[in-house]
Amino acid sequence: MGATLHFCYIDESGDSQAIRSASDDKQPMLVIGGLIVDATKISNITHDFISLKRKYYPGKFPATMPYLSILLTEIKGSEIRTDIRKNPPQSAIVQHHFHFLDDVIALCKLYDIKIVGRVWIKKFGQPINDKAVYTISTQNIGKRFQSFLSEKSSRGVIIADFRDPARNQYVAHSIFTQKHKSSNGGDEFPLIEETTVFGMSNNHACLQITDLICSALISPIAGRVVCASYFSNVHTHSNYDEIQKRYWRRLHQLQFHCKINQSMYWGISVDDPHGSKRSIFTR
Repeated sequence: MGATLHFCYIDESGDSQAIRSASDDKQPMLVIGGLIVDATKISNITHDFISLKRKYYPGKFPATMPYLSILLTEIKGSEIRTDIRKNPPQSAIVQHHFHFLDDVIALCKLYDIKIVGRVWIKKFGQPINDKAVYTISTQNIGKRFQSFLSEKSSRGVIIADFRDPARNQYVAHSIFTQKHKSSNGGDEFPLIEETTVFGMSNNHACLQITDLICSALISPIAGRVVCASYFSNVHTHSNYDEIQKRYWRRLHQLQFHCKINQSMYWGISVDDPHGSKRSIFTR
């Protein structure tokens, strides 16, 4: 029997724009996350996710819409996050979103999906170096993915959400250089079949799930647990406490941790230039 195959889907929430002050409403963090998925389960995940979209958002996906066409229209995590911020926690719309997210997380648990990634907290007045941050983040996700594949005796492929050709190039090159270097031991990712490839999220259920986890869960939890100590804007809104209370334990359990060369790589890590916070799971 040959080796199994896993995919790691990468997406982000946020941007590299500078945040000028504590009350500036730009997003104070950039989240880059990866979902590790068994290739044999992708078809079932896709069909289950399509069913969830139709169940919870029938106005967007009426019964007359062709079943597979439902995947083309995304339920964006940023829109869910905004609704939760703008409405009381017990309101019908917030509870509706929560039930949808409950089932998305349950789907991840059912299919043994694992989460890795990093939250980058912004400094005041300084844009994030997009190239450096994406290069480091993709390589670190690659290291976790390589460790996962080694544990599972599997092979892997990284699929990142398509951004634009210039930025896609340096994300792909960050893995390419680690796979094909001729010194210091050669290939850093021997179990990853190729350099990063890119997908259009409206045709990948797992990229859409990655967006929901990054934008509707990790970002608002980071806003409350980490960023609220330094910022006071829409992205640190107190309504996001409900997301933290409801999902932090389930999200915590989906992480993949590993040790590489005696260094611990936590599933979801935090880069915090303002303090010493290294996790979204501790106050």
